Amino acid sequence: MGVLVDYFTVDSDQSARLALNTGPEGMNLPFVDCKGWLDGLDSLVAELSGRDLSEFGDSETVVDDGESAGVDRAAPETVAALAAVDDVRLSEYAEEELLDEFEVQRITALRDLAREAVRLNQGLYRWTCV
Repeated sequence: MGVLVDYFTVDSDQSARLALNTGPEGMNLPFVDCKGWLDGLDSLVAELSGRDLSEFGDSETVVDDGESAGVDRAAPETVAALAAVDDVRLSEYAEEELLDEFEVQRITALRDLAREAVRLNQGLYRWTCV
């Protein structure tokens, strides 16, 4: 059995809580599917931005069912740093890490989702389900 991981943006923690049972796709929210691909957003953003991981705040649990599903909110510093990554740096990172096209598309989609969250003054959330 795998772990489902989606990042999504929504206007409030209260709205994010509603995604617990269905995930963001079930609520027709903008999301990026990171299942089997991304374990830690903070580490990825640190690598992309060239910043130290300690510069980012911790994500906060919004809701957890205690068994198999949960929703966390990414720290605003992490979201802002991801949103600020430009296409040139994404290309450099892809070459450095020898990423395949799928991975580049996922990072770009995640960066664009962070930009949308910043633009709309919304949070970026991670939904996980086992």
